[in-house]
Amino acid sequence: MAVSQRVHVAPVGYENDRIVLPAERLDADRIVLLESAGDDEYPYPDRVRERLDDRGIEHASLECDIFDLYDSIGTIAAAITANADDEVYVNLASGSKVTAIGGMIACMATGATPYYARAERYGDEADGVSEGVAELSRLPTYPIDRPSREQVAVLAHLEEQGSTSKKRLIDFGRTAGLPFLAEHDASNVKAEYRLLDSHVLEPLVADGYVELEAVGRRKRVHLTDRGADTLRAFRYVLDER
Repeated sequence: MAVSQRVHVAPVGYENDRIVLPAERLDADRIVLLESAGDDEYPYPDRVRERLDDRGIEHASLECDIFDLYDSIGTIAAAITANADDEVYVNLASGSKVTAIGGMIACMATGATPYYARAERYGDEADGVSEGVAELSRLPTYPIDRPSREQVAVLAHLEEQGSTSKKRLIDFGRTAGLPFLAEHDASNVKAEYRLLDSHVLEPLVADGYVELEAVGRRKRVHLTDRGADTLRAFRYVLDER
């Protein structure tokens, strides 16, 4: 029988000790490092990986724009979801302010445990912007509402297809087995449209994720910029078991 492991998720900014020492003290079995792409001269990921190797802590890396909120939420939440059978902890001290906010949102959406590592000293950037870890604090979380899986599926379909009609969304919902049709009895076509509106489109319109445009007697459904950002943050729910 598989044994649950302690998995840490840590953005790699300009920190070193505040990534490695918490993983060591909290007996992490594995750590997922979120790294920005690009600069080959950026030294911190290599240093962190070397220190984790010295401690025998398994590690993997994911590309993440640690200064983009929606990419941070989506990447952290995807890492949590990929390790759903394990105990997952998210380090909010090791990246940017954006990843701290994104990490907390991802934890509230998924149930992972966020923590903060308070440094002993600040200022020497030779080995990071801080040195040592004085205290580790587990942070409280509160459940948040997120788009349902079928709503995210519709956002993803709109991103792929562009604007479309309600009829085509119903066809997509039927083909994909989305709950608004699969879990409700629709006696006729009008009932299918009502289910699409009440379970999917009305909540998405209310949140500003999609817009409806009248074209003649029909309405076209468009993905908004806010909807595209929300999809970036919550696409991971499409991979949840």
